[in-house]
Amino acid sequence: MEFFADRLRRRCEKEQVPNEFWPHHGNLSKEIREETEAALKQRERPATAICTSTLELGIDIGSVRSVAQIGPPPSVASLRQRLGRSGRRAGEPAILRGYSIERQLTPKSSLSDQLREGLVQSVAMIRLLVRGWYEPVRDDGLHASTLVQQTLSVVSQHGGLPPRDLWRILCERGPFATVGSETFLSLLRELGRKEIVFQDRTGLILLARTGERICENYQFYAAFSAEEEYRIMSSGRVLGSMPISRPLAPGGSIIFGGRRWYVVSISQEDLLIEVRPGLAGALPGFDGATGASIHDAVRAEMREVLRGRDQVAFLDKVGSGLLLEARDAYGKNDLERVRIRQSGYETQMLTWRGDWVNDTLLLMLQSRGISAQNEGLVISVHKTDVYDLKAALKDILEDTRTGAIELAATVKNKEREKWDSLLPAELLEASFASSHLDVVGARSAIETLLFGRNGRLQGSADESPGDAGSGAS
Repeated sequence: MEFFADRLRRRCEKEQVPNEFWPHHGNLSKEIREETEAALKQRERPATAICTSTLELGIDIGSVRSVAQIGPPPSVASLRQRLGRSGRRAGEPAILRGYSIERQLTPKSSLSDQLREGLVQSVAMIRLLVRGWYEPVRDDGLHASTLVQQTLSVVSQHGGLPPRDLWRILCERGPFATVGSETFLSLLRELGRKEIVFQDRTGLILLARTGERICENYQFYAAFSAEEEYRIMSSGRVLGSMPISRPLAPGGSIIFGGRRWYVVSISQEDLLIEVRPGLAGALPGFDGATGASIHDAVRAEMREVLRGRDQVAFLDKVGSGLLLEARDAYGKNDLERVRIRQSGYETQMLTWRGDWVNDTLLLMLQSRGISAQNEGLVISVHKTDVYDLKAALKDILEDTRTGAIELAATVKNKEREKWDSLLPAELLEASFASSHLDVVGARSAIETLLFGRNGRLQGSADESPGDAGSGAS
């Protein structure tokens, strides 16, 4: 984002015109953000904000003529919200322009680049938006971080309550119906251990001094917090930092600084990830590994876009040419049939499912000592050929003991929401599992990977194990 703001500012300087482009993101000081907001509100000259989602959070920026989206948005719902920022004046249309940045293809291009994943995801999301679809809320989650906030809020409101009354208000009769009384008591004990609340001699739950400071802070009622960045370190040297939204456990891998890295250890407390160099290979230009979770319906629509032959009316000439390349790659790689394929020293899986399923499948593999990475459309499995991967998938399918909570326990970066750090370990694992994993969907995806739609084992007759070249199943 800063790259585009800098390039556009320098273009204004080169053309000797007043700067029209202003940055806005959570890492900037309040004063700089307010300068951008003021520039957008004035009407004397054009102004454009180069921003993250910070301008989506209820900030008044006046009338917006049009919105530009660089790369695919995190969700269809977000795309809908961003489009709705423009055209609010009577008689003005809502306008959104999308820009997709794609790499020049070479013989070593990754499958993601060949399929023009970023462009295809944008097309799929726009088509879903036009049809009136957007991501439904996952109402089966525990939302334990919000439960912490509401617990402190209710205690503050009433000046103290017995534990059972507090549970009845919030859980038995309230929105957190999936939280049982014993689980709620474990939360209160953890809040007591951390000196957020305490129980007086009469049995009332009251705010402790730390809890009072939290509730008195003006940021207490904000439901969201800025995404934290992890430092990436290798052999005692800090390589840089990056936000990470995908579940990560030792034995997994990340892409950083144009290389693959094997994850040695993760410290949530220190926001530190220790890595060592991983296998070389074609890296995807599209960064689907650390961004927002993509819904099943979006990935299904992406496949429909790649299968199609019709023109996409809202693409320009260059975009139409890139989509033609992507559809050609889909056909040449036989991806209508192939779901597991060998690519050099990696085996790739295409589930055509969303990230809740793909992340769960990834953790299932890692629980069996298999290093893999969710790269978006592709799950790359390292140092494992097609035969061994299929054997591992069959083993996972036959194992009914490992559930979502057991998988969540292996994840080291579970603290995603604002108050997750105050949860007891068991409740944090249960909350993470309910909001970020899908074991039923992952098992269904494995069945399709292995047996396809017709129930027959896929590609078991014409493969040779150990081949480092390209193959398919």
